[in-house]
Amino acid sequence: MNPTFRLETIADQTVHFDFCDYTAPWKQHQAQTCFLYHGYARNMAFWQPWVPLLANEFRVLRMDQRGCGQSTQPPKDYDYTFDAMVKDAIDLMDHLGLERVHWVGESSGGIVGLALALKHPERLHSLTLCDTPFKRPSHIDSTYTLGEVSRAAAFAKFGVGEWCRQTLAFRLDTLRASTQLCEWYIAQMDAVPVHIANSLEKMIGSGDLWPHLPHIKVPTLILAGADSPIAQGPQMKAMQTQMPSAHLVSFEGYRHGVNLLAPERCVSEMKQFIHGLTK
Repeated sequence: MNPTFRLETIADQTVHFDFCDYTAPWKQHQAQTCFLYHGYARNMAFWQPWVPLLANEFRVLRMDQRGCGQSTQPPKDYDYTFDAMVKDAIDLMDHLGLERVHWVGESSGGIVGLALALKHPERLHSLTLCDTPFKRPSHIDSTYTLGEVSRAAAFAKFGVGEWCRQTLAFRLDTLRASTQLCEWYIAQMDAVPVHIANSLEKMIGSGDLWPHLPHIKVPTLILAGADSPIAQGPQMKAMQTQMPSAHLVSFEGYRHGVNLLAPERCVSEMKQFIHGLTK
């Protein structure tokens, strides 16, 4: 295991996280921290390509969301809420003595970041949202059921892994992704218990941050595949218009999953955005 990976009890759960600092130790001021937060039913390994790209300039924090990876699995009657996810993130920041971070969220991980910006804007330097919708498109609700009456029924019939395989092209541009990446992605989601996948889905499906976007003052960078079926182009442009301090970069020719498929460009855009905040 990477020596920076830690498994520690924080508040009411055991949290698996990675906090690394490879910045020059002789610098006078401590480097700022980027908090990388994964999307639906995934884990912090989805940020692996970003760490070496960021670590020469920033401290890098990432965690397994409650119920995912090696973090505590809640009981079957647990109901996820965005407020609870925000609290988990804040608890980890407090545990590590981090006053503020640059939040980087992928897909629904960006929605958690938006909720954090509304509740605790003082804890953020900036937000970077990768393929993040402010509300899940309605067509996804029916598409993701695979012909069953609900996504829960689809999970019960196919299992999370096979469900992921049949719907993967919505969450990852499979025309650009290698076979190895696709199979790894499926295996990672297949490790998530069905009750957790269901509860997370319920939380995400009921979320709609559109009315609250004008209240988010934190400087925000929106990165999205121009052809993403989830973070759709018109929705991303509307999000930028609604948010007072938002900047949109559209990745032409890409569908969903730019954080995995174009990490170098994502990090470059993010660094340029952050540097511009200090000018």
